[in-house]
Amino acid sequence: MLLLIMLIAIPLYALIRMVQSFTRKTQSHDVEGGSVKMKTIDSYCSMVIYSLLLLGFYLNGSAVEAGERLRVFEFTGAKANGYASLANEYIVSVVVLLTVGMFSFLIISLNAGSLSPILYVIGSTLMISNILFAVAYLTHTGFSHDGDEYSVLLLQISFVSLFFLYIARLKDSLNHFLISQNEKEVEYSNKFMLFLYKISSNYQQMSKVWAICLFPVLVIIQLILVLFGQRPDSFIRMFLETSSFNYSNIPAPKPEIVQADGHYLCTVSAKGHKKLVKPIRAGIRGGLRIPVNRQLLIANAFENILEQYMPAFHKVIRNFYDRYGYPISRHINSKWSADVMYLLMKPLEWFFLVVLYTVDKKPENRIHMQYSELRK
Repeated sequence: MLLLIMLIAIPLYALIRMVQSFTRKTQSHDVEGGSVKMKTIDSYCSMVIYSLLLLGFYLNGSAVEAGERLRVFEFTGAKANGYASLANEYIVSVVVLLTVGMFSFLIISLNAGSLSPILYVIGSTLMISNILFAVAYLTHTGFSHDGDEYSVLLLQISFVSLFFLYIARLKDSLNHFLISQNEKEVEYSNKFMLFLYKISSNYQQMSKVWAICLFPVLVIIQLILVLFGQRPDSFIRMFLETSSFNYSNIPAPKPEIVQADGHYLCTVSAKGHKKLVKPIRAGIRGGLRIPVNRQLLIANAFENILEQYMPAFHKVIRNFYDRYGYPISRHINSKWSADVMYLLMKPLEWFFLVVLYTVDKKPENRIHMQYSELRK
């Protein structure tokens, strides 16, 4: 539950911070880069994002390696597993980049007005390197792939949050710089320095300046990575040596068909304590006999109602259930976990029952014919 709250609150806060940095009018008293409260929240937020990214990399490590076969259930087509979105061999590279990026964010956030020019440029450039990597990952994974659902979703949310938060900090730093220059009424006699100042005042040309600054810092990062035994092209290979994603170079073989069912309610009926889940009879699914309880029958009858009266909406719900049913069911590997899922589904079971008794003349007939020859 705590993880779910963070996955909603962190990107929302980061988005609000970015929007505020571009919309609010900066006053001279904001020259230090924001209030102490804002800096503190930003710092904690960056550390949470960093922790979520590490968790995402850990889950990525347990996903299927590129080029290996996925496992797909025969009856539902639901995936039993998914590909790693990043080549695990090179994960150290991005961990180093994200670590120095987080420290750069903290240093610039907490010491905006007291950093030397070189430290400020290096720290800002490292943050931009993190932003560019976040963009690369988001475009790499996209929306359609055969990746591991949990690791990809967690990394996508974390990188989106990082993108918003770091953009907000860079915009605040730019505001700080421009206000400082205006207050000091700086005049440059050197034509080259004057040229650079005009560029820094022009938002449209800002990316070119950062691109020039980016090169020497990336060289330093690569030298550090060499000490860790990483290849110099590890940032590129991390994306290329994957399967089924936008930048993947390794073809994904045909999936292995698993003769089993990928639906967690069927798993609950089969694995829960009988005194609680109360299987009432055997049912037929895909030509196989499975134990069914009333909760499963009610849920399937509700789906039958949707299929009959709202086919378009039913298709959306069916696709969602097929996609996420197995990631849930594979964690129901004991009687106690099946019991917990049964209890969590109780409110939905009651809702389904109310709908059935509202729209169907003979709801019990529809319920009892599920998973039987009568359904045909």
